[in-house]
Formats: sequence, structure tokens, C-alpha cells
Amino acid sequence: MKKDRFTRDTLRFPQRDFDMVKEGVISLGIIGVLIVGASAIFGAPYRPAVTNQQIALGSPLIIEQTAIGDLSGTGSIASYGPPYNHGWHGQAQSIQSIMGFSPQTWWGTPYHWNTAQNDIMAPLQMLATASSNNKLSQALQQYQNASYAQQQKWDTNYSNALNKATVSKGAVVTPFGNYGPVALMMNSELQLAKSGLLSGALDRQTNGGVYRYDVSGDLLFLQGTTLHNIATSINMQGNQWGINHDETALPGPWWLTPYTFLYQIPPYSTSASGDEMAAYTIGILFTLLVLVPWVPGLNKLPKVLPVHRLIWRDWYRGLSKQNACANCPLRDSCSQEFRGKKGGVLAGELPNCYQSRNGNA
Repeated sequence: MKKDRFTRDTLRFPQRDFDMVKEGVISLGIIGVLIVGASAIFGAPYRPAVTNQQIALGSPLIIEQTAIGDLSGTGSIASYGPPYNHGWHGQAQSIQSIMGFSPQTWWGTPYHWNTAQNDIMAPLQMLATASSNNKLSQALQQYQNASYAQQQKWDTNYSNALNKATVSKGAVVTPFGNYGPVALMMNSELQLAKSGLLSGALDRQTNGGVYRYDVSGDLLFLQGTTLHNIATSINMQGNQWGINHDETALPGPWWLTPYTFLYQIPPYSTSASGDEMAAYTIGILFTLLVLVPWVPGLNKLPKVLPVHRLIWRDWYRGLSKQNACANCPLRDSCSQEFRGKKGGVLAGELPNCYQSRNGNA
């Protein structure tokens, strides 16, 4: 026997005027005024952005360590791989792949960044030209004319020397050694950073026009030890549930908890492809959530867990007191919905208008 279907005739239900567009515009207007006002009075609620100048003045050794890593190819971005480069001399170190599936490589290197050229040589050439520093110009020329093996020897010597270096009056002092022109180049890079001009020199290379919106060059230089140390100090590392932390106020972006939870457990926390694995896992779970109405078994959960009955119980009880549902075309359906042990209606509280077809509640 074919089951009867109920037609929802909304005109037979209680009606209330409501202009959603008007309410939305008013709400956005009020919130916008409050946000702009709070920003003007109190400023940004977070700490100012980290700059190369700030790091150079407070931790000059980190600037030179970062710079020599960019020059020698041992830095994290120098050998990273797509989308920034193809690694150092074709050896990418940070390509994430699962069974050969690696979307990271699909788009090539749209943000091509050669750390030796972009972070060191180009900014120092700007400095040498602007200041008419012939000594620095000669050092750059000497380094460029040297063989790759010779460059690596100088870089390695200076990198090792930084492990024994000291800081005196804001300057990095290294033991005597064979560093070629690299020592002068690194000292000049530090001075450029201290002046605050290094950020501009880095960003100039990623902005061809007058206005500069792309600050990726400056951020890539800070990537690694600098930002990781700062993130650790404010509990925002990946292994500190950093994705869903807020620096100042709780609760932060709590909706990212399922995502960051994966970074706390193996294999996500131990695999070199942890980011890719976490993204796929969340993608699969989200797809299952979207497909719940069509997945056998899962689409029965609303009936097995009748939470909606508890949520709507007070609403229908109010309609009963107003006798608003006496003529409802769905009252038979409501009666069937709210009957039984899991109906969400306490004994003796079944509304009068919830009647079954035979007249019994």
C-alpha cells in the first residue's frame, strides 16, 4: 500500500513578516561601525608584524645564519621545491607525496625564488650602487666570478664559523678564517637589515608596480628559525595545537580542532607528508558529512538519534497552547513523529492537536 505523503501548505501555518535583507544590512552596519570604532580606539589586538629589522637589532646572529643558508643553498627555502623553486641545483627537499600523488608539483614554480640571488646578491647590489660602496661591489663580483666549488668552500667555512661567533655591540664577530668575500657580504646584509631597508629590497623584487601588496619575499627570508622560535614562544607550533590557538583571547578558531588534532598523532606528526595526509583526511571526512543523506546507514542517524524532537518540543508545545496547529495539514505526521519512547515529549505533555488517524493520541 502506498504511503501517504503530506503537502506543506505554508499559507495555512502562522505567518510573520520578516525582511531578511533588511535585517542583514542593519546587522552588518552595526557590526561594521563597532569594529571600525574599536580598531580606531584600541588598535590591532595582536602583536605587530615581525620584521627583519627587529630580528637584526635583537638577534643579529640569526640574520647572518639565515643569510649564509640562503647563499649556500642549505636554508629551508633554498632547497624547498615547488611552488618556490626546484630545490638547490635541482634537489628539492620538501615535496610531499603519497604513493606518487603530489599536487604540490602540479603548478610548477609560480613564485620562483632563488634565495642566493633574491635574498643576498640583489639586495647587496642595490646597497652597493646606492651607497657607491666599491668594496662591496668588488666582493660581489669576486663571489660571482668564483667557481661553484670555491663558493661552497667559502660558504661552508663561514657557516661553521658562525657556530663559534659572538655578538659585540650589535656586530657578529667570527674567528679568523678563509671566507673570501663572504664575510663582507654577510656583514653588509646585517647592516642592511638593521637599517630596515632589507624588507623593502626583498619586496621590491615581487612587486613590479608602484604599490606593494606582495610581501612574500620578506616573509620567506624570515621562514625557518626566526618564525619557528617566535611561534614556539607563543605556543603556536604545529605540535602545540598551534593551528587553533589564538595569541591573546580564547577560544580562538575552535572549528580547526579536528584538523590540528591530526598533527598531534602518528603518522601525521611523524611523516614528511603530514600536511598532505591531514588535508586528505579532513577532505574525506567532510565529503562523508556532505553525503550523509545518501550513505546507507548514516542517513538513518536522525531517526536513531532523535535530537530534533527535543530541540523542537517547546516550539510545538507553544503552538498547542495557542491552538495554532489545530488545522495544520501535518498534524497526523506530528502525532506520529512525537509518539513513542524516544519522542522527546514527557508523559502527559502530548499537545491536544497531535492526533492519529483513528483519533487516538
